[in-house]
Amino acid sequence: MDTNESKASETSPESYWTAVGNIIRERPYGPGGAETRSGTKHFTPGAKVYIIDWYAGMCQRIIVVGQHRKSKRFITLSIDVRLVENLRPKVCYDPMAIAKFKEHYSPKPHYNAGSINSLTKEFAETVCQAVPHWQFNYKTKLEGTTSVDEA
Repeated sequence: MDTNESKASETSPESYWTAVGNIIRERPYGPGGAETRSGTKHFTPGAKVYIIDWYAGMCQRIIVVGQHRKSKRFITLSIDVRLVENLRPKVCYDPMAIAKFKEHYSPKPHYNAGSINSLTKEFAETVCQAVPHWQFNYKTKLEGTTSVDEA
């Protein structure tokens, strides 16, 4: 029985829980939001992004992994919380995305992101619950500003 369990664990692909979202289709840009732009500088509209980390004290930016708009390579990027919609917790099996997760969580002398083992179902559900609140609070704070210029 132990040999069957070990074979199953060897054949199952590596996976991590993350919050998954899509890049918004259109966003205001320029003075007073006069222009409308689609997607962001780095992601196409509707692109799937994996939310792997956040800046909880700031409540304005999240760290995502997704396919770049032009190169189609996976990139890790810190983006504004207002640029993501349709959040849901999901398991990621994509080996290229997982390589970026590991790169982000690898030890660095100037920044400690923690452990990749923090990508759990509970973390993904927490992100999916917290980010909409951040978006609402950030939008209400910025109602008096003139521009929403973001990459």
